[in-house]
Amino acid sequence: MSQTQAQRLITRRGTIATLFDALPEVKSLESFDSIPASSVTWSTDGQLLAAVSADQVSITCFGASQKDSILKLPQIVAVAFSPGSTLLQTFQRPQKEAGNADKNLKLLDLESGEAVVQLYQKGMSKESWPALQLTSDEALLAHMVNNTINIYKTRAFAEGVQYKLPLKNVGGFGLSPATNISQLKLAAWVPEGKGAPGFVGIWDVNSLGKSQDALAPIARRSFFRANSVQLYWNSTGTALLAITAADVDVTNQSYYGEQKIHFLSADGTNDCLVPNLKDGPIHDAQWSPDGCFFIVVAGFMPAKTVLFDAKCKPVFDLGTGPYNIIKWNPQGRFLALCGFGNLPGDITFLDKKADGKCKVISQVRNDVAVTCDWAPDGRHFLTATVAPRLNVDNGYQIWRYTGEKILDKRVDKGLLEASWQPAPAGTYPDLPQSPRAQASSAGRASTSAAPTQKQGYVPPHSRRGDGTSTASSFSLSGDSNGPGGKLGLARGRALPPGAAPPDTKTASKNSKRRSKKRGSGAGADDATTPDDAPEPHTNGTSSSGLETLTINGDSAETQAAADTSRNQRTDSVKKVRNLQKKLKQIQQLKEKRDAGDGSVLTPEQMQKLESEPSVTSELHHLEQCL
Repeated sequence: MSQTQAQRLITRRGTIATLFDALPEVKSLESFDSIPASSVTWSTDGQLLAAVSADQVSITCFGASQKDSILKLPQIVAVAFSPGSTLLQTFQRPQKEAGNADKNLKLLDLESGEAVVQLYQKGMSKESWPALQLTSDEALLAHMVNNTINIYKTRAFAEGVQYKLPLKNVGGFGLSPATNISQLKLAAWVPEGKGAPGFVGIWDVNSLGKSQDALAPIARRSFFRANSVQLYWNSTGTALLAITAADVDVTNQSYYGEQKIHFLSADGTNDCLVPNLKDGPIHDAQWSPDGCFFIVVAGFMPAKTVLFDAKCKPVFDLGTGPYNIIKWNPQGRFLALCGFGNLPGDITFLDKKADGKCKVISQVRNDVAVTCDWAPDGRHFLTATVAPRLNVDNGYQIWRYTGEKILDKRVDKGLLEASWQPAPAGTYPDLPQSPRAQASSAGRASTSAAPTQKQGYVPPHSRRGDGTSTASSFSLSGDSNGPGGKLGLARGRALPPGAAPPDTKTASKNSKRRSKKRGSGAGADDATTPDDAPEPHTNGTSSSGLETLTINGDSAETQAAADTSRNQRTDSVKKVRNLQKKLKQIQQLKEKRDAGDGSVLTPEQMQKLESEPSVTSELHHLEQCL
């Protein structure tokens, strides 16, 4: 298919959806001008469209081998296509009077219209939909019930459970997108409870049986302070990102709670906490389409953006900026960093090179955008202002990756949705930047630094001699210490706590020079001065002849010695308080033991009682020193 193939947009206002050609030119389609729909869902290849209305689902086919159909489903709420677009998953609002007999969760064969799977489910949420997860070849499906995840044969559901993973209080799960069932993995998470930490684990589906015995996971990460977990497999099924979130931040630094990202490899060779290069919340994290990289936007504004490889190693630092959304184009070459919501609406288009280096192509702004997405060709970008997030200035815009706005359509009000029709994989090739686009982006980059930003009013008491403010200025555009760049061994490498910094050539020379001076000076002093002799008063001059800082008449060396002695005394006082507290607890345990009310001490409490002589001895020694 050529690059001039029409790319279509679907918009929805109220209960009416409209499909039309948007590229290369806007052109209406009379047969799709008015589709009754309270929601619309595309298949992964874009050949099927499901329009949900009050009591039915209309299936529109754009391929030659299938026909349109209408499915009568009372109280329909949500639908989802299977990976191969041969099955449709539906959820209907359950009827209270029917109870468990109402099979409201169904998997329908689109060719025959018959139900392949029928189950009862009390409720559903956007985060847990679709409730039935199918493998890429649609051979197996997984369903979560209380304390168990069951796996069935999709086309032979009556044969019962084929694999079972018993997990008490399991909160969610996700099947890996492996094409071969021998490589199929199952990820699941369990919340914390009764003092035990929560955890996320990965299991090999082929090693699971039908018994109620829990199997040890291949990989596991434990965590505290998490109310929800989102699981993201990469496209190859070799690595998993688990984003944990807590409603309350115990450090009281963020109103939006606390988030962390955990990385787990499917083979269990690597599981770690994704390094957070800036304090603050996790705004977004997305895998690249090929599964070889992922990007994280995190930290208080301006947020930090870092590119990692599939082994969770930081590759490129994109610096800081007002961003909270990441969008990869379908080919995985270009990406867009966006800042919507309560941010100014900046959009930065970047080109990711093969070595992980990212180069800015262009920067634009849409200050009222709510949603965004790449076109199937990967070279056009859609932004939309939709309700109910914003009930004014509704509309949509189409941008080229080089920054040109090629379409700006305004709607009076009531625009609820605007999205692209997907295209089958391989329809549009992966093309680099055009030479003309590279030249224009380079020209914009060279002139972008020319205009100076106007400064606001500065009160007289806060002005310097040149009229600028003495107060530190905050800018959403980025931190002065975070320009970004490629991360190598010397940059961004975390050292173990207490480890010395890596030695350099200059530092080595300076170290040798200092040791030589100390050696020559020490020999003369040892010959004439005994160890217990008082040091001569140097009046701010050290033994090597170098000036030292004088504070309140004392040299810096004398002041440092006094500070060290003061700190040691403070530590001793703290230890005495802790030991006195421990003795008080031991006395309480003795009273509990001798009370005669049948109370039994735990092994830990008995161990504390046995430690009384050592605690008393240490306390007596510290009191004598003080």
